[in-house]
Amino acid sequence: MLQALTHTCAAALTALALGWSAPSLAADPNPPVVTEQEVKVERADGGFSIDLTMHARVPISLAWAVLTDFDRMAEFIPNLSHSQVLHRNENLLMISQRGKAHWGPLTMNFESVREVTLVPQREISTHGLSGTVKRVDSSMTLEPEGDGTRLRYHTEVEPGSWFPPLLGPAKVRQETAAQFNAIVQEMQRRLAVLEH
Repeated sequence: MLQALTHTCAAALTALALGWSAPSLAADPNPPVVTEQEVKVERADGGFSIDLTMHARVPISLAWAVLTDFDRMAEFIPNLSHSQVLHRNENLLMISQRGKAHWGPLTMNFESVREVTLVPQREISTHGLSGTVKRVDSSMTLEPEGDGTRLRYHTEVEPGSWFPPLLGPAKVRQETAAQFNAIVQEMQRRLAVLEH
């Protein structure tokens, strides 16, 4: 998946967890799919965990396509400057990503290399191999639900020295909600293209 003193630190760590970067916090004309209240944050052992369940009104195949589009993520995820699959062996990938997190007037570069395990159209699991964050593991599960797809996300992060010390759970919830709203908007954008 995540976070800092002001805006994008939370999303930057979430980004590192699943290979996504921090979203812009500019006003969004689209209503949010995910609210801050839906994001569960717990601190533990020098790190924290994040849990979120959400519904995307897109077919599971399209949700999967967006969530696993690692080579193109820099095109649609704000603050991500580079995203590349370094190695692929069937459903086991190694991905590299770089970007910038912004905290008010401050900017910090972040990077990660992660191992990604895919269970097609059901689960995406990641394990951090190297990068700015000391330890990060995450999972995203997908299942059909009504008119779309139910997404369940869990991540555990041990930030290390890069993580600003004053970040509170409220900021993590805010940034995580903004992050996943950006992802769902990309899903909806692609669906609209397919329907026209």
